[in-house]
Parts: sequence; structure tokens; C-alpha cells
Amino acid sequence: MSSTRIGLIGCGKQAHKHISGLSAIPGVEVVLADSEPVLARSLAEEKGLDWVSEPRRIADDASIRAIDICTPTPSHAELIRMAVESGKDFFVEKPLCGSLGEAHELYKLATDAGRIGMVGYVYRFAPAFEFGRTILEGVPATGTSDVVGRIVTASMRIGGRGSHQLWKHRKDTGGGAISEMMVHMLDLAIWYFGPVRNVDILACDLLRPRRVIRGKEEAVDAEDYVVARLKTAGGVDVLCQADLVTPAFTQFIEVQGEAGSFMASIQPDMPSFLYCCRDVGGYSAGKHELHFEAANYFEAEMAEFVEAVRSRKPPSRRTLQDSILVMEALEMMRNKITDA
Repeated sequence: MSSTRIGLIGCGKQAHKHISGLSAIPGVEVVLADSEPVLARSLAEEKGLDWVSEPRRIADDASIRAIDICTPTPSHAELIRMAVESGKDFFVEKPLCGSLGEAHELYKLATDAGRIGMVGYVYRFAPAFEFGRTILEGVPATGTSDVVGRIVTASMRIGGRGSHQLWKHRKDTGGGAISEMMVHMLDLAIWYFGPVRNVDILACDLLRPRRVIRGKEEAVDAEDYVVARLKTAGGVDVLCQADLVTPAFTQFIEVQGEAGSFMASIQPDMPSFLYCCRDVGGYSAGKHELHFEAANYFEAEMAEFVEAVRSRKPPSRRTLQDSILVMEALEMMRNKITDA
């Protein structure tokens, strides 16, 4: 097998996860770049990889087939354009870009050029949530699951402590609980229940305006606590909470149907179960505890992307069309916040 060279731009915290995923794929070579060359060199030496002095050299290298973008959101659009214009496919960390208008522009640019594009909503590769997608098959179109019946309510929660990087807590650098955390729950809500048609903002606050980041106290201005109520095209009500104030990371989803319940989390110490009110779909009536083997979501995500690059077929999940739906929900959310 000939090697597939991937240029990775942005050598911060997220790059380590991407490198781990890409390095697990036979025949993949990774080349690093960053706007701060010292970061690229340091990470390359640590991981035993090649590096170049600036991102533009990744685009100009004809041997590199695709670009993996691990930079803050405000830089995504420019780097995606650079990738597409240089004839390369791209993977970009969530969210796709800064605005819905920009998202439509990038989608058209990539589609017209015949490029593969994928956005990093990694929870779609978690076994617990993959299982949930099979249980909720049909809900996006009808609002009803063959297993748990018509969906009555759903709740999604994700929280972390934040304070890792200053840019993640500043508005002008694309930070905040919405872009960092809420987008993951929006993506799962759309995957499970279909496109979002309405958003109500129940809370959007900055609870910790000062943060100690890398040993220095900083003033921050991006929201760190958000609660939203979504209404999907299938008529499902979804309550989503996301924050950057939880001391220990927490995440779960809970779905209540007329004929059963489903609860799941990526955390092994959180309960995952399916409850059925009747015998259905191979499940007896009652509660079924669910246990999933440990999995590296980034390996699965990167493998999906590389296979799409090699086969020239769009990924089976996390297409650019999916990301447009997330951007539409984000736009609704931000408009409601601005109008409030």
C-alpha cells in the first residue's frame, strides 16, 4: 500500500488525539505545521514525525493528500479554503466555521471541487451512542422509535472545567461553552432526532469571569453555562445543557419514549441502559443494563476520514451536509441570545 500523507495544522492539545488516531492507520504519514513553528517542531520531535515551518508549505506539498485542521474556530474557513484550492481533502475540528453563511460558502467550494470534507464530532463514534442511533432509527422522520415508541422528551448534558487554553474562553477567538461543548450535543440531537426547527435559550451566562489559565489569572468574556430547548423537525423536545464550570467532566443523554427509555454516557462510571415496557425488537420487557467495550473514538473517526480520502466516497457519518445542520442550529441559538 502506498502511503497517504496527511498534513496536520495546529499543534495544540487536540493535535495529540488526532496524531494518535492517524498513527493507528496503516500507511498513513503525518506532517505537522503551526503558525508558531516552535510548536510544530517540538511536537514532531516528541512524536517522531516530520514538520514544516508554516501551514502554507502543507498546502504547497503535492505529496500531501489531505489536511487535518486542529486550530481555533476563527481560522477554520481560511484553512479550508487553502486546502480546497490546493486540491486537498480536509478534516476540521468542530464547529465547521464561524457562521452559517460561511458554512454554505465552504460547502459549495468543497462540493464544486469534488473534495472530501469532514468535521470532528467524535461522539458519533462512541459505541454507546452508535447503539442509541440503532434504537432510535426512524425517529428523525417520524418522531417514533420501533423500540421505545414515540419520543416524549430527551435530555443531553455535557460539562467540563475549562481553563486549559485562554482562547477557549474569549469571544473573539471563538471560545465559549456553545462552540466548545454544546455543539457536540447539537450534533447528537440532530443525528438522533433530525434537524432543529426552533431553539429557546433558557440560560446563557458567564459564571466565572476570571480564570486561572497556565498559572495566570485572566479576565474572560465567553459564556460558560448554556441551557437550550430544541424542537426538531420530527416534533421531539430536547433539553441541552453545556458548561465549562463542572469540576470533573460529565456527559450523558436520556431519552424517554412512550414505550421505553434509553440512557447512555461515554463515561464508564455512568449508567447506560435500555428499558422496554414490552417485548420488542429482540428485547424483553424490563431494564437492560448496557456495557460497551472501551474504544478509541479518534482512531475510528480518523479511519473513517482516511478511508473516504482513499476511496473518494463521502464518509458514512459526519458529512459536510450534517455540519450544515449543526451550523443552522447554532445560528438559531446565537440569534436568540442576541435578541434577548
